[in-house]
Amino acid sequence: MKVKTIQREKGAYIKLPEDLRKLAELELFQLRDGYYLLSAPLGEAESAAKVKPETARPEPAAAPGAKEKVAEDAKGLTSFESKVLGKLAGIKFDQRAPFYISKEFSRQDREALLSLEKKGAVTFIKSKKYPAGVYSIQNEFYPQKKEAEPEKDGSDLEKQLFRDGYVIVNDVRTAQSLSDMLQKQKGAITGVKGFDGKYYVVTRAHMERVRRVLARWRGDYVDPKALGAKFGMHPDGVKAVLKILSEGGEYIEKGEVFLKVE
Repeated sequence: MKVKTIQREKGAYIKLPEDLRKLAELELFQLRDGYYLLSAPLGEAESAAKVKPETARPEPAAAPGAKEKVAEDAKGLTSFESKVLGKLAGIKFDQRAPFYISKEFSRQDREALLSLEKKGAVTFIKSKKYPAGVYSIQNEFYPQKKEAEPEKDGSDLEKQLFRDGYVIVNDVRTAQSLSDMLQKQKGAITGVKGFDGKYYVVTRAHMERVRRVLARWRGDYVDPKALGAKFGMHPDGVKAVLKILSEGGEYIEKGEVFLKVE
């Protein structure tokens, strides 16, 4: 909702909603430049709304995600933070601006998002293409699908490589098996192990195709999904090439997008 400011000589004021006016203290969070979150102290909003005058009440119930703060996974994230990360991953990259997030995320979600930034799981990127900024998930924290497809053997991956121009391998043994099969074709094949632990292998022909497309891309950042959709290429095939180019110093990987080194 919109509220009018009341201009006075000593400052500007706003009229608070009725449930906030009853509280002695409020919390103010700066989400980004020009974006603020004004709220009751965590856990007090619900209790303030439910308490009746002169009626004793038990301790307020814990806010959503409170129990999850006790336990963290191997990456240092609580289960509630992981849930928020999955929710962010479900939003298109170019829609992850603060204004959209403020509408789609609850107060607890936004607080978890701030925590995810502090932990390095999420970064905030501003550019000419995204002047308001967008949230990007770091690769090592990107939510993985629970039901992964069984890893193919070396011969199947070799067929896929020359059919599609690229393969992405999760298992080191399978990657070694594929490497052994491609010994005689080293000049036509190149690959790299990414920071996410996966192996990205592409043919020289596929790399040249993606290079030609990259030359036509306009923007500060290269988003494999957006580029693939625009030029009719699979985003994984674009990503595989960008991983290799990043290893060579031509691009810098920033979460889900890549920045060209000038």
